[in-house]
Amino acid sequence: MKRFLLYCLFSLFITFAYSQEFRVSVSVNSTQLQSSDREVFQQIQELLNEFINERKWTDIIYEEYEKIEGSISLTITEHSTQEDFKGDLNLQLRRPVYGSTYTTTLLNTQEQNFTFKFIQGQSLEFDQNNYTNNLVSAIAFYLYYFLALDADSFELNGGSKYFTICQNIVTASQRSVSKGWKRAEDYKNKYWMIENYTNSTYRYIREASYQYHRLGLDMMQGESQAEARNNIMEAIENVKRAHREKSDLVVVQQFLDAKADEIVNIFKGAPQNEKQRVVDLMKEINPANTNKYEQILQQQ
Repeated sequence: MKRFLLYCLFSLFITFAYSQEFRVSVSVNSTQLQSSDREVFQQIQELLNEFINERKWTDIIYEEYEKIEGSISLTITEHSTQEDFKGDLNLQLRRPVYGSTYTTTLLNTQEQNFTFKFIQGQSLEFDQNNYTNNLVSAIAFYLYYFLALDADSFELNGGSKYFTICQNIVTASQRSVSKGWKRAEDYKNKYWMIENYTNSTYRYIREASYQYHRLGLDMMQGESQAEARNNIMEAIENVKRAHREKSDLVVVQQFLDAKADEIVNIFKGAPQNEKQRVVDLMKEINPANTNKYEQILQQQ
């Protein structure tokens, strides 16, 4: 009986230890402010770290090596009243590449002029169907966005259920007075991020993620590098298709922000015909960075 109880306790411990999905570094920077009282900022950082890394976000058990890695950095630029804060939210999501020590960036984005209220001593409580406050809803949104992007990179349309949760959070946040949630505010806000990913017209961008990561980067370490580069090229073709449907899609810009330098590195050693093809594609999708992509042609 004792052995059985010990086994149950051990199993419970293992399940708890491996249950959390994230290994995300969290920082709250207030050095731009003159205030000497840093206790509130330290409390926000500690609560966010607990909220992100110790809360259970899915019904999947993640082992330690499977945890999703990234960073969330909040730089406070204004603290106008005791409860009111304003700053810039920087978010990065990374993914390991199979068979290597290399990690690829899935998301590298920023939400500027992010506002929220926080009272010292409060807890962070989340419900996807009810808006509580901007800090909780925005962070939860981005965590499910992380989950969706990560899942899409491993399985075709694997992140659908997480995009649906993001959509629920956006719907619940329509009554928020804070910016970043509504259709009419900005075509690059959280509303449009989810609209782009759930709109079947732009389905190519989700196909591109699976092609680029699972069929491309994950195959680069073996003997199929040529096939892997071809799959990455097909992924970029799909990004171009989404771009042609609408030229200012926020999700295409996020792809470019995350992948532009990586694409240059992948193709700088490719055959000349592949170099020319990828340069032509990237110049159409992202003409502002033409000089960057032409570096591919200059590599011997």
